[in-house]
Amino acid sequence: MSRLRVTLAAALVGMVALTGCSSNGDESSSTSGAPEGGKSASSPAPKPISKELAQTDLTQALPGDGETLPGWSLHGDKSVTKGEYCNGTEDDSSPKGWVRGGDAAYEYNGSTIHMAFVHICLFDTAEHAHDAYASWKGTEKSKEQAPKTPVGDEGTLVINPGASEDNVNGFSRSGKANIRVKLDGVTGADPAGAQAMLTATLKRLQQLQDGKPATVTATEEQATARK
Repeated sequence: MSRLRVTLAAALVGMVALTGCSSNGDESSSTSGAPEGGKSASSPAPKPISKELAQTDLTQALPGDGETLPGWSLHGDKSVTKGEYCNGTEDDSSPKGWVRGGDAAYEYNGSTIHMAFVHICLFDTAEHAHDAYASWKGTEKSKEQAPKTPVGDEGTLVINPGASEDNVNGFSRSGKANIRVKLDGVTGADPAGAQAMLTATLKRLQQLQDGKPATVTATEEQATARK
């Protein structure tokens, strides 16, 4: 009788061991790749501009030939922006907290009849950038339109500002950086091009902040938006 009990006990121990191994194997197979796969499937959200980028970074972030919208090319060289051009008011002072800026002009199909402009303005704090952004975009609330896809922490498109026709101004703030895009004509008051230029410029700034080369183009951003 005692031998039977010993045999049964040994058999039960063996079954428990097998069950434990099977359970552990199931857990590893069921969870392997699930959380990691979920993380890798979605790219992290872009970080706001928080570093005091150098002047060379702002210059690289400005789209060059082949990096703008179709038909547009650089008009002259990229420039260093003076503080007053980052100010929404008409005085000649630099906005509070302004650090540095860069700008570029673009012509359409080799003609200056239609022009486009991109300005980047860097500030010492996000608060100062916000104040300048609010002043920069103006007060024509009836002409403001939110971008179809958010661009940075704040963004707006102004259709036909002032008394203009077929013009779009785009404004965006990401952390300590403000971006303005102006498209003069050729748009039919369609803000898609201005948004593509805004998005591309911001992503180029983010690439440089991460220590990577600026490779994003406005053409790519426009094509992605149309999908």
